[in-house]
Amino acid sequence: MTGRAREENDMPNVPDPDFVGTLCEIWFGINYAAYHLAYVRVYLQTAALQTHVEEIKHQEQAIRDQMQTDVVICRTHLAAFFWQINHVFEALRTAITRGRKEHGKLKYFWKWEQDLKRIEETPLRQEISAYRNKGHEIPAIIGCAWEGKGGRFVRHFLPTIDRHEPKESTDMNTQLQLYFEFVANVWLSFAPGDFKDKFPRNFRFPVTVPHSFIGELPPELKSVPQLEVLIEAYKREDESSKKE
Repeated sequence: MTGRAREENDMPNVPDPDFVGTLCEIWFGINYAAYHLAYVRVYLQTAALQTHVEEIKHQEQAIRDQMQTDVVICRTHLAAFFWQINHVFEALRTAITRGRKEHGKLKYFWKWEQDLKRIEETPLRQEISAYRNKGHEIPAIIGCAWEGKGGRFVRHFLPTIDRHEPKESTDMNTQLQLYFEFVANVWLSFAPGDFKDKFPRNFRFPVTVPHSFIGELPPELKSVPQLEVLIEAYKREDESSKKE
């Protein structure tokens, strides 16, 4: 990016973090990924994502609308999950470059640059990038395995992408957890030794219960109302035309 382009995209009220600050912000990115993963796990446990489309077609419109909402929420969080874990590698590259500028005499920044380059070439890293790109191109990357044609639901999976290992036989939650742990541990490997124990490795988030949730709920949550927010996108009349 040229100097002028960088200036045009600067946010003057947000200070540039130093190397350690950048690493801390990357850790927040991992938190965001964990948040999105939590939603994906819950929303995969819905009738919307475990019922064959032919059966859904016979449901009442109100139920289909609720199922559609559950599908949108799950797909959105899945796409955001891949975006966040993919961004960790981009942010690490920026952090290492910044560290080299701030601490030019410390040779390990040069080693870290080579280490990150090797990690970028691993199959897991390449798969994360591929699913991030595909998820933003078309968000319908949640596959469903059935027992026979239109039979009992078996599992969710990530569709196989060309030139990558097949994923249809692997449960989607298992695969997403593998990606998350891989990225979190890559980040931790670049954190300075005296910072490694300062960042928790467990993440907890509240998740709204989906409309068509079919998983097991604790008794105290079965009657908890949901907060519904209405977002509208109607075409507004041009204010200038009103004045005329």
